[in-house]
Amino acid sequence: MKRITAFAAALSVAASVLTAVPAMADDDLTVRLNGSAVTMQVPPVIENGRTLVSLRSISDVLGCDISWDPDTRGITVTDGSELTFAWIGKENAFVTDAVKICGYAPMEVPPVIVNDYTMVPLRALSELFGAEVGWDDASRTVDITYTPPAADLTGIAEKFKTYEQILFKKYDAYLGYVLKNGNVVNAEIQLENGGVIELELYPDIAPVSVANFVKLAESHFYDGLIFHRVIKDFMIQGGGFGTDYSHKDASAITGEFLANGYLNLIHHARGVISMARAQDYDSGSSQFFIMHADSDALDGQYAAFGRVTSGMEYVDAIAETPTEHNDTMDADDVPVQQQVIKTIVVR
Repeated sequence: MKRITAFAAALSVAASVLTAVPAMADDDLTVRLNGSAVTMQVPPVIENGRTLVSLRSISDVLGCDISWDPDTRGITVTDGSELTFAWIGKENAFVTDAVKICGYAPMEVPPVIVNDYTMVPLRALSELFGAEVGWDDASRTVDITYTPPAADLTGIAEKFKTYEQILFKKYDAYLGYVLKNGNVVNAEIQLENGGVIELELYPDIAPVSVANFVKLAESHFYDGLIFHRVIKDFMIQGGGFGTDYSHKDASAITGEFLANGYLNLIHHARGVISMARAQDYDSGSSQFFIMHADSDALDGQYAAFGRVTSGMEYVDAIAETPTEHNDTMDADDVPVQQQVIKTIVVR
């Protein structure tokens, strides 16, 4: 997996030409922002009934910062709080807040190149940033209602070019993730009390973490271990201690998360499974945790690698169990009644 160069600088500021393009220039079309006409860099074009304007015009209209990557033909647009990544000829754009993927935007007409200008769908991109877009057929006018950001955003989009380049390579992986139809590994945590927590894991996004989890499960490493740290409305953690509270060792793996230089944008939402670790970024080994509630604070700091697809009621039950300080482990938040993993099966 490619490490992200200059990640710290990027994170701090955020918290082949197409052959024949069937697009038609429209000199009579007017674009207005909050009632005032906007001067276009080049005339808009109509593609399959959709209005496309130059990338630079999007920047002028929305007050966003933009960057263009000639190698991937990738587009980065930011309003200072979210980033949108799109590519020539690709029908979906990804939206992130620099530490997690927030969603995607299907575009009926993807960006194209016309006469050496990058043309992007006006409505689709405008609405991504919260603008209201209307169309008056009689006057052939696009009306945009939007309050542009007050801050000077110059240069921010360029700082996230590495994100764009890696998302370009992982386009199919992240599209499958947001559409919930991508490549997954299915597994289930079978509990001693008969409960089953079914999981789907994402090997195309966090390959090291998934491979490690699968290897340990298939070797029966997890059999008889417990959920030893439980915090209601946060997470349940297990996979490292037995019923006698002794620690079970496993080899450490690389931490696949942003702070460690890896573009893993999975949000730590309720039901997501992620790798536990110590202070060392590459100290994760066998222990994992499942989110009982959403946590933005963990995004970019821990390697999320899958989610619960069935059996959240068992996660809830574990999260609700009473906990105490355990003298043997010298640890807090240990369940009074042990929550035992019978085995983990990879399907």
